[in-house]
Amino acid sequence: MRLFAMRHSASKFIAAVFLLIVVQPALAAVSNTAQTPAVFGWVEWIYIEPHHIHVKAKLDSGAKTSSLSAVDIERFKRDGDIWMRFRVPISAGDGGTDQPQLIEMERKLEREVLIKRHGGGPSRRPVVEIDVCLGARMFTTPVTLTDRSRFNYPLLLGRSALRGHALLDAGQTYINAADAARCAPAAHHNKH
Repeated sequence: MRLFAMRHSASKFIAAVFLLIVVQPALAAVSNTAQTPAVFGWVEWIYIEPHHIHVKAKLDSGAKTSSLSAVDIERFKRDGDIWMRFRVPISAGDGGTDQPQLIEMERKLEREVLIKRHGGGPSRRPVVEIDVCLGARMFTTPVTLTDRSRFNYPLLLGRSALRGHALLDAGQTYINAADAARCAPAAHHNKH
């Protein structure tokens, strides 16, 4: 019995040494190269680039897709592709300015999706990509275009946009604001 206990202890010791020598450095290398997502509240200040639009956004893990408030939506052709021209209405409170804003944007149409609406039939919406600066992270995400004027926030970022970029603390708001200094230079590199 004593011999079994000694062999068992030796096996544990060898396994522990193996983990320390081989596995731990590999795990450390992976964790150092992968950027851990920052924690955000369910409402945060973000920038939409390249126009550097400062706006409140709702971060919603219950929604799969993202949505941007847009009015005067129209299609047009550019170089054989279908593009969307639209205006983003930002109220003074949602944009952090003294005056409301109506910012015109043009983006290439990526696709159209059918959205199920609560209390109504499905709605077909255009999908475009926008550059978003959330905290210190700049990334491109698809958004559907729709008039969100009846909602509290002009931009909703769903799970697809947040994945890999943000961890959500649903009990907090405004805990990790967009970094204006980081976002402004990136806007010049990401112009469409």
